[in-house]
Amino acid sequence: MFSLNYCSYRNYLLLILLCSIFIYYNSLRQTKNFDVTTEISNSNRIIYAVRTGSRFYQKRLVYLLQTWIPLVNKDTFFITDKLLPNISQDHTILTEKACGSDAHSMSNLCCKTAHDFLVFHHYISEYNWFCHFDDDQYVNVNKLNEYLSTLDSNKPYYIGRTSWPNALQRSKEPFPSPFWFATLGAGVCLSKQTIHLLKPYTQTTSEFVDGCIRENYHDDIYLGFLLSAYLNITLTKTDRFHSHLEKSFYSNKQTFLRTFTNQITFGFRTPDRYPYFLPQFYRSHLDPYRMRTLHCLLYTQINECQTKIHQHLFNSTK
Repeated sequence: MFSLNYCSYRNYLLLILLCSIFIYYNSLRQTKNFDVTTEISNSNRIIYAVRTGSRFYQKRLVYLLQTWIPLVNKDTFFITDKLLPNISQDHTILTEKACGSDAHSMSNLCCKTAHDFLVFHHYISEYNWFCHFDDDQYVNVNKLNEYLSTLDSNKPYYIGRTSWPNALQRSKEPFPSPFWFATLGAGVCLSKQTIHLLKPYTQTTSEFVDGCIRENYHDDIYLGFLLSAYLNITLTKTDRFHSHLEKSFYSNKQTFLRTFTNQITFGFRTPDRYPYFLPQFYRSHLDPYRMRTLHCLLYTQINECQTKIHQHLFNSTK
């Protein structure tokens, strides 16, 4: 569908035309307004732990709340320092008392990640998959559900994207062996069986934090080490998870437009770690990362998105 060359504005406009045709085709098959939440399967339950902080609410989290989170709202929990607007306290896990002031330090990150596992263990009987995401990520929840549905959650899975091209070399005893770890910034998913096996090492925040400090590893590295060394669970690598560190992900417009509908996570950061070449469906201050635009291109059947696409198409052809 997206094999055309998008270097010119004319072909760029064709993307919007194709989306509009898709909307029209869908509307012919529908007898009532489409509820996008019906696309999310209930048979493969996924819990979403979103790590954030009060200082990032307006800068990052608000765009997640306007896009993918409403699709899985009842299954999303927020790991944050303080209570946040428009988020249920029942789905908020406060960390300031245990972790201190929000900071991008090893101890604070490990402490907040340890709270992921408190949520995961509490709800282990209700879910098959347990996923961590940061507040600068868009999650294509349909594709995540589709992907995880191909795997058996009763087997030990550790799924994510590597930060480095090579395994981390370790010489320290008692586990002097290299291991792979997944960057939490691209999203990490663990099966129910993996959460069960991790319980002796993660049932309290201090157990996970003490392990980070003892090994001098940040949270994602320590998790990879813990799974590899203690539980013999290897990383299942996927190139469909993406963090804001991947500048190359957005550098090739043609490749992005050809493949974005099949990607699972997208990391965002200005000035160049976001799809700045997408059409601007919203004013820039309302959609600085084009996250809302991306959401509309993935879920063209949403009424608001249909309106935005039609408006953009009309304005572009004036």
